[in-house]
Amino acid sequence: MDPYLRYLVNLSTTNPVTVIEDIVTVDGNLLLAAAAPVDEQAYRLLQGKQLAKPLAHYVRLSSLISAAGLLQYLLDTIRSTEYFQSLAERKHPLSSLEPVCAELDKFPLVQQFLTVMSSQMNDLFQRTLCVGLWGLYIAQEMRLPPSDAADVFWAGMTHDIGMLFVDPKILHKTEKLSTEDWQHIQGHVEISRSILASVPGLPAVIVAAVAEHHERCDGTGYPLAKVESELSLAGQILAVADAVVGIYFNRFKAQGRRWREVIPVLEMNRAAYLYRSCEIVSTMIHRSELPLPNVVHGSGVPEFAERMLQQNLHLQNWFIQLRDCLTAVGYTHGDRKLHALQNIIFHIATTFKGTMLFKADLRESLESMASDEGVGMSKVVADASLVQQEMLFHLQRLSRMVQMYIASGEAKDPTIRARIEEGFMNISGYLERPDQPLN
Repeated sequence: MDPYLRYLVNLSTTNPVTVIEDIVTVDGNLLLAAAAPVDEQAYRLLQGKQLAKPLAHYVRLSSLISAAGLLQYLLDTIRSTEYFQSLAERKHPLSSLEPVCAELDKFPLVQQFLTVMSSQMNDLFQRTLCVGLWGLYIAQEMRLPPSDAADVFWAGMTHDIGMLFVDPKILHKTEKLSTEDWQHIQGHVEISRSILASVPGLPAVIVAAVAEHHERCDGTGYPLAKVESELSLAGQILAVADAVVGIYFNRFKAQGRRWREVIPVLEMNRAAYLYRSCEIVSTMIHRSELPLPNVVHGSGVPEFAERMLQQNLHLQNWFIQLRDCLTAVGYTHGDRKLHALQNIIFHIATTFKGTMLFKADLRESLESMASDEGVGMSKVVADASLVQQEMLFHLQRLSRMVQMYIASGEAKDPTIRARIEEGFMNISGYLERPDQPLN
């Protein structure tokens, strides 16, 4: 509760927050009476206490994001984003957003959370707007009924509410996150699900989709490592929408690159997502007709290529160490979480073995491709670099997951866990220096 309480106190300086009914502990002890302001004194009284019900149910904000206000936020996002503007002009008229946004006024608790997020975690709010739009557009491209498309949109708008309850010190860390930090962050999924389950009248399909937005069709997601047959359609659409936004914001936006560059990354991850959704995303982005920028050119190409070649050996060694660590224990252990980790290493092998990154002589392969295809070396190197960045992402992700598996104590066989832990000792150094070869 404390992070959200702190956000409310901070917000109250510009948007007064008041108590609407007596706040009591699980034991019935009165902490704060109705009509009291949520200020620094309230923070001291409430901090660390176990309340009879979630804090959000006890308070009211003086001003909430309305349906009209949300619509304006979405319109601003579309008009300031070349890609969304192109979509709106070609197939998704802005008028289609009005009936979807109108649903917001039915759910005051959702209004409260989005208002707090927009004020206290604005970067997350901007991403959330994009996830909502992507989810809606994918659902519309699938020709889902308007009510079903609206459910996907609202799942997108609420999927990260749990982040409001994650310790901001962890979210803002500049140093490497520990295994415990990652577990804490991943807990936002269950927090979001639990909060939304308490919102009166909110459709169950929205709650289920939010609970599944980090699950993957191939069983490599979390928190339950579900597979495609166990996932709802809304959850699978939301997973793709969230992934597209994450790929763009985390890897491309800061470099001034465009949404279109998400396509090859998504293509490399088809096994993890609903195939139809991936196809639709690619079609939508191609339809926008936005050109691909050239990320490296001119005299900078040789130096860029040389760095990439050096890192490629580093990534191949990292992959081999992870593969050996996870596969040496066999596959008859009956441990679902370990099977999920093994599935990821197979996914990485399948995805990248056919790419140029695993060619015996990458340098010659790059030169040959440029010659055979009649394109500039800068384009070939840029494409190879994009594949390499994606491989780095997967190796980092899997390494963290192995760390968390070891630390969780949930392994079915302690002997197998010990063998994996021993094997992982050879891998931990890669996480310390992920972008460069080890000395």
